[in-house]
Amino acid sequence: MKVFVTGVCGQLGHDVMNELAKRGYEGVGSDIQEAYAGVADGTAVTTAPYVSLDITDQTAVEKVITEIHPDVIVHCAAWTAVDMAEDDDKVAKVRAINAGGTQNIANVAKAIDAKMVYISTDYVFDGQGETPWQPDCKDYKPMNVYGQTKLEGELAVANTLSKYFIVRIAWVFGKNGKNFIKTMLKVGKNHDEVKVVNDQIGTPTYTFDLARLLVDMIETDKYGYYHATNEGGYIS
Repeated sequence: MKVFVTGVCGQLGHDVMNELAKRGYEGVGSDIQEAYAGVADGTAVTTAPYVSLDITDQTAVEKVITEIHPDVIVHCAAWTAVDMAEDDDKVAKVRAINAGGTQNIANVAKAIDAKMVYISTDYVFDGQGETPWQPDCKDYKPMNVYGQTKLEGELAVANTLSKYFIVRIAWVFGKNGKNFIKTMLKVGKNHDEVKVVNDQIGTPTYTFDLARLLVDMIETDKYGYYHATNEGGYIS
């Protein structure tokens, strides 16, 4: 099985590539940088085939993915700077990446009859209430630009393909890249007191575990919507 993975310079894409290698699958990585720019940890992803790709460039997406002709596309690349996405001068770019780029990839997946995994987020919901959101819930209510554009990406996939996995994740942390865990460790070293917000409930999710789940998924045809966190499927 050949798998094309976007966003391999980020936390999750890095671990997906390594999990594919462990299982003997052919992984081809991609990101916006000219060459792999993630953590140089000596793992499989650092020497795996890599293609520089701007997912907002429709022509480039068609050319690159068609030539690689993967059986599966795991789409991890996204604009993930939630607060910065609210800046007026960033909104168009965020939408171009999270919605437009995803549509470009879904179109090619359809043309070559590839499965597609789209990594989404709990931000498609408003976070209110006292019970966890269910994967098939359509009561979307994103509260910010990031959530809205990721929802638009979900709809692009669902309206274009039949062979898809839409996987909503939350509070991810991993070896490669910045995350809340690393930030707290750094703050703890430099400050006597650590202050954080106390009005958010979530489940930290380790990308190493998530990557194993995603590769498990693509070995099947159990398509649809999923919530994936280290608590099992708890999206609040």
